[in-house]
Amino acid sequence: MEFPDLGGHCAVKTCNRLDFLPMKCDSCSSIFCKDHIKYDEHQCPSSYRKNIQIPICPLCNQDVPYEYRDQSPDRVVSAHIDRDCKSDPALKKRTKVYTNKCSVPSCKQREAIQVKCDKCLRTYCLRHRFPDDHKCQTLEKQNRNQRDQDIAVASAMKLSLNQRTQEENDYLLAKALQESEREEAQRRRTTTASATSSNGQSTDKKSCSIQ
Repeated sequence: MEFPDLGGHCAVKTCNRLDFLPMKCDSCSSIFCKDHIKYDEHQCPSSYRKNIQIPICPLCNQDVPYEYRDQSPDRVVSAHIDRDCKSDPALKKRTKVYTNKCSVPSCKQREAIQVKCDKCLRTYCLRHRFPDDHKCQTLEKQNRNQRDQDIAVASAMKLSLNQRTQEENDYLLAKALQESEREEAQRRRTTTASATSSNGQSTDKKSCSIQ
């Protein structure tokens, strides 16, 4: 005889077993059978709430929080000693090994290797090693100089074009004046020739009438 209202079904979809003595996960509060009650067995999405152990720095005895999940405790503590630990051994280690301080005023990071900007030749941490990241003054100055040079070249070209245009205008004006003078001279010659011809014809008529 079955008792469908007694017990509960396992929340794992591939299982769904009816268990008369089901167990509730203390992290996600779902019901599971005895085979899937462990966090790993049902891939509990809330296991991090119950399964986190905060490592403690052996030098300063301070809790060292994780930066992200699944991070090794040894790596967390090692990074803390290298960067943030205030104990004397850690400070001496950083002073001795990490001697290359970042030149960005607001950055306190030190590196074991020297990283220099090829523009301003100053030392920076890995995060600020590129010129754009530390707002390189030398690069900005070079960019300003380049812009000034480009503006100067553009102005010179514009002036040259204007001068050439003025020379062309002067040439065209001189040519127009020359053509005007030539036409005026031609007109005068034509007028003089016409007047001379008219005077000759009048003389001939007078001579004929006297005879």
